[in-house]
Order: sequence, then structure tokens, then C-alpha cells
Amino acid sequence: MGQELKNFNIIITGGTGFLGKAVITEFVKCDANIYTNYRDDDKFSNLNKYVSNKQKIVGVKADLTVEKEVKTFFQGFQSRFKRLDVFIHLVGGFWMGEEIADTPMGKWNFLLDLNLNSAFLCSRAAFQLMRKQCSGKIFMVSAKTAKEFPSKMGAYSVSKAAVLALTKVLANEGKPYHIQVNCLLPSIIDTPVNRRSMPDEDYQKWVNPHDIGKLLVQLCRPEVKVLSRSSLRIYGDI
Repeated sequence: MGQELKNFNIIITGGTGFLGKAVITEFVKCDANIYTNYRDDDKFSNLNKYVSNKQKIVGVKADLTVEKEVKTFFQGFQSRFKRLDVFIHLVGGFWMGEEIADTPMGKWNFLLDLNLNSAFLCSRAAFQLMRKQCSGKIFMVSAKTAKEFPSKMGAYSVSKAAVLALTKVLANEGKPYHIQVNCLLPSIIDTPVNRRSMPDEDYQKWVNPHDIGKLLVQLCRPEVKVLSRSSLRIYGDI
């Protein structure tokens, strides 16, 4: 992979997660500058060991479900970089759950904070930067369940459906400013956590996180100017 994104300034949230590491790896190969958050020092250290060129990554300790910390995170980006070319929001979480009638309020709020509120706070801040420069690309991550609403996954499905709705609003609001906004809807991503949770499943049918990273790289290329308001179904063989 070449340097087609050389000197691109890209914020990728959730960079120390398994998907985040894979996505950052693919962008570092293209010589992009990556700005990410982390909450655990050891996990950020592992990210630096995972990628080919750690000099391309700036990490800031921040909980992106907290408005004040999101503001500080983006202020740090502004002080270091002149412009924001791409924002990719990978912060999120999963809970298999119970039926809605048996869902604790704590779990409901946890998933809304982690999946929806972090997406709102971060995309709002990214949009403000891109609106000033009249350009930019935003990618959010929803889920296959946001289209299907299976039983016993209510809190997760609702939170991810709300992310999809948020993406559509942002895409419409971004049109006057030449901001492209799209949403990824993966099925099951092949991660160690998912393998432990579903040991009897056929992992070959799942989505490889590096394939998601490679897709995002292609969509971020400067010549891709027309894709917006799209829900990209990344289902693998499921």
C-alpha cells in the first residue's frame, strides 16, 4: 500500500480496541497522521507495538463519553494539526442482554452512553471543525442488528439504530459544507472477545477487522468525492 493518504490528518476514536488497532494499522501503512484516544496506558503501549510506525500516532487519554473530556481531546487535536480530513468513530460496546422487560436501567444507560452519546459528542466536535474548513469525511459504526432488532439484544440494537439515525442527520447537515458522512453496519467482527463469547460459531463467516480498515482507507482516498448518506452493510458471509 502506498502513500495515497500521506499527510492526511485523521481522528480514529477507540484506537486501542481490537478493531481500532486493525484500522489504525491500515492507515499508518498509507502514511496518514493518526490522533486517537485511550483509557488504559498498557493498551496504548500495545497499540504502538502493533503498528509499523508509531511516530504517526498521537494518543490522548480521554473518556469520550464525557463532554468535558471530548472538548479537551479535540482542542488537543486543533493545537497540533491544521485541519481534520477524516473522523472515524470506533468507540462502542456490546451486551447480549435480556428481553426489554428484564433489562436493567444501568445496562441500558451504559450502552446509550458508550454507543450513542460518545458518537454524538465526538461527531459534533468533528463536524464543527469540518464546517469551518468546508470539507471532510465522517464515518460512524452502527451494526447489522440496527436493521433487524433481534430479541434479547434490545439495548444494543436501539443504541446502534440511534447511531445510524444520527449519521443520516449529519449527512444531510453536511451537504452545504461538502462534508461526507457514512455509516458502517458490520455483522460479527472476528475478535478474540467474540470468539470467546461464541466458541461454536464458524469464524470464517465473520468480518476480518483489517478488511474494515482497508475498506475505510479506500473510501478516504481524495478521489472518492460522491459517497455520502450511505449505510454500508459489512456482513461477511453471515
